[in-house]
Amino acid sequence: MGSEDLAKRRRNERIARFSKEQKIRAETWLIVCEGTKTEPKYFTSLLDFVNTLTDREIKFKVVGSGRNTESLVNSVDDLFDFTNNEISKKKIRYGKTFVVFDKDDFTKSAFNNAVNMCLRKGYISLWSNECIELWFLLHFDYLESAITRKEYFEKLTRKLKTEYKKNADNFLLLGKLDKIPKAYKYAKKLEENLNCEAQPADRKPCTMLHKIIDEIEEYLGIKIK
Repeated sequence: MGSEDLAKRRRNERIARFSKEQKIRAETWLIVCEGTKTEPKYFTSLLDFVNTLTDREIKFKVVGSGRNTESLVNSVDDLFDFTNNEISKKKIRYGKTFVVFDKDDFTKSAFNNAVNMCLRKGYISLWSNECIELWFLLHFDYLESAITRKEYFEKLTRKLKTEYKKNADNFLLLGKLDKIPKAYKYAKKLEENLNCEAQPADRKPCTMLHKIIDEIEEYLGIKIK
């Protein structure tokens, strides 16, 4: 084989590899979480579980940005810089991109800015005000009172009958199918009962985690809520 033929073959192989990766990335969901343990563990557990319900599979990548709340208060852009870098590593967009973050100690303006930035960039924001533990608690009970993170932990401890700790594995049971419909119904009720015209930072308690259930059902063509 001549040098020109060899170069042509290698070029065609590179194109084929790139095209294959384009297809994989286009079918893959990217979920970027503010935290590095609790949120990634939950979404990995949830998507692994729903993938057992049908022959069709959601390909996904869950990453934790490791950006702590304090640094995000100073620069919301940190989270989106991390997300943008994940997306642009090989200049191929993912099929869907979700960004998961809590109100916590964000300033109101920083939190609202993060939600609006998702809209501008075409990302699906899965925000919670005050924290993701609201979504976990809704698997058990409806809650419309604004409470502290400590109170969320205490309530979850009672429901789980074991101490709820951040980054522990004991919450993974919340990804089970029998509890998802209740959490979805309660999250939607909160969303509808609160002033939809208000800024996200003023909607408390509220969570948008139920949006991923809508996306899962549409993509897999199944009913889980």
